[in-house]
Amino acid sequence: MTLFPLPSDDEPLRELPQDLQSAVKKALAATHTLAPPSRYDAVYWREEREAIACVAVWQAARTYRPEVGVSREAFALLCAKRAIFREWRRVQEWARYEMEIPMDEETGEEMEYPDERALEEMELSVVCGEIREALNRLSAAERQLIEWHYGDEALSVREIARRLGVSKSVAHQRLQQAIARLRGECSVE
Repeated sequence: MTLFPLPSDDEPLRELPQDLQSAVKKALAATHTLAPPSRYDAVYWREEREAIACVAVWQAARTYRPEVGVSREAFALLCAKRAIFREWRRVQEWARYEMEIPMDEETGEEMEYPDERALEEMELSVVCGEIREALNRLSAAERQLIEWHYGDEALSVREIARRLGVSKSVAHQRLQQAIARLRGECSVE
């Protein structure tokens, strides 16, 4: 197997062996009917297809096995066409998620618009951070009460009372005091 360097950006086809140059040209001819993806002009899309084909035939030449019974050119052509189609589908798929950025008609500047879900998640993140900091300022006993009641175990006041060895009303009072202190430590209701 003959190794050769990856084609340069300047003249990729000239640096390829003749059979691989032919494979690139045939792959370009076979994929010329693919409409350029959105935001690609026709010239750029052709250059992109050529670059994809050059890399694909180079990689095909490195993995080519003559004992399979197919010529290196045919194998490279198949790999190049597949690579172009795969990239075209990938770009088309991403285009589905694109949307035009609204522009202000008077100034021509991009307009920002709120993403309500993102804003809610950001606010929740800030609130969680404030609560974590406030929890760290509580005593260990207060943190334990809040963890038992609101944590993974989600214990009832009765279960907390049993763990503490106190009456339900005392457990309720201590829990309410811990919650009030937590509220006082942070600006979150």
